[in-house]
Amino acid sequence: MDTSKRLEDRQTHDHEVMAAEALAKEEWQTAANYYQHALEQRVVELALINSVQEGLSAKSEMQEIYNLVGDRLRDTFNAQVVMISQYDPETNKIFHHYAIERGQHLQIPGWHPIDVSRAKVVLTKKPVMINQGEINQLLGNQSMAVVPGTEVPKTWLGVPMVVGNQARGIVSLQNLDIENAFSNSAIDLLLTLTNSMSQSLENARLFKETQRLLNRMEREMGLARQAQASILPTHSPDIPGYDIGSLIIPARAVGGDFYDFNFMDENHLCVGIGDVSDKGLPAALFMAVTCSLVRAEIGRCDDQRQIFENVNSFLMRMNAKMFVTLLYCTLDCNTGTMQYSRAGHLPPIVIDPNGNPIEIAISQGQPLGIFEDLRIDQQQFTLPKGGLVLLFSDGLNEVVDPQGDAFGLERVRDILAANLHQSAQTICETLWQAAQNFSGETHHQDDFTTVVIKRE
Repeated sequence: MDTSKRLEDRQTHDHEVMAAEALAKEEWQTAANYYQHALEQRVVELALINSVQEGLSAKSEMQEIYNLVGDRLRDTFNAQVVMISQYDPETNKIFHHYAIERGQHLQIPGWHPIDVSRAKVVLTKKPVMINQGEINQLLGNQSMAVVPGTEVPKTWLGVPMVVGNQARGIVSLQNLDIENAFSNSAIDLLLTLTNSMSQSLENARLFKETQRLLNRMEREMGLARQAQASILPTHSPDIPGYDIGSLIIPARAVGGDFYDFNFMDENHLCVGIGDVSDKGLPAALFMAVTCSLVRAEIGRCDDQRQIFENVNSFLMRMNAKMFVTLLYCTLDCNTGTMQYSRAGHLPPIVIDPNGNPIEIAISQGQPLGIFEDLRIDQQQFTLPKGGLVLLFSDGLNEVVDPQGDAFGLERVRDILAANLHQSAQTICETLWQAAQNFSGETHHQDDFTTVVIKRE
């Protein structure tokens, strides 16, 4: 007896029930035969369930899942019609994703009002089977409709596609020739297969929705990257007697670091670098606001303390629960003198023509956006000819290796001294490469920003 024949017999006879009846009559051989048939059916059912589940695991497109299960149901059950219908509880309508009658696939476009038999399946979340008399009655009072061009069934069976506690659809089988075409055991098998399909459809739906959200997020982050890039300088200033380089590498798609160049007049260049406390898109937005505020204040004020206090006042009113460190320098291009104000940011590193660090006095400086009575570190130094100054964020010196050791300021100074003869831009890139090599496979956790000014 082949598999399809055994399954067909299983759908018209419940062998376990008949075995129990034979036992009650003490017909031992007959009962044993029925139990043997029941065992064979269990083996066939398990093989079928496994094959369906294996097939479902390889499908990610929802229509592929409908087609796979629909074809298996058509080949397995004593039904000439198989339909798989999605249910929308908001509109109370159904959409037939799969429909076949006597081997011919049916195309039934659009959403349709749910009929009374399918509505009962959705409401009870249980199987519903009706025969010709009830079907004719439902057709007569227009509570049920037959797809144009198809036959009226003698048996209609519907089982729910349940996800969580909600019916998301209906699988219906129809036998066009006989009534009571489906046994309880056949219904149980159909429920098992339908449950597997329902879970696979839900997984496919969630995957599709996740992909949609990821794609939308990627588009939005792309716009954010473009917006952030438009805020930063497109190139370093070209000043006779100086070589200026810069590099910014966000740890994520967008970052909270920034730097800026602004000329007060032809002899005075303002250089700023900042680092927002947070990461990602919130930090990028806060960075954009801070950078815009600094630019606006520079345009109407040349007092560094006043600029910091005005920016701090605005950020305090935002109540964004973020803060920003800021280092703001004014370079006198004629003398090499640099006056700077520091709000919690790392102080600059200055290297003389011999590669030795130049010590700078340091006092307390507090980040912007936290303290109303702001303390600012204000200093001045002269950049010697042949020397350089580095402005940087902590994404340089605080990068760690796989053992958790920090890159450190001493290593930064050594690299600056060793590469004093290189261009300013090359030095920025060398620092980045050194930090990358140091961290190894450890993911870079912070934004990396450097600005190098060399005096020739």
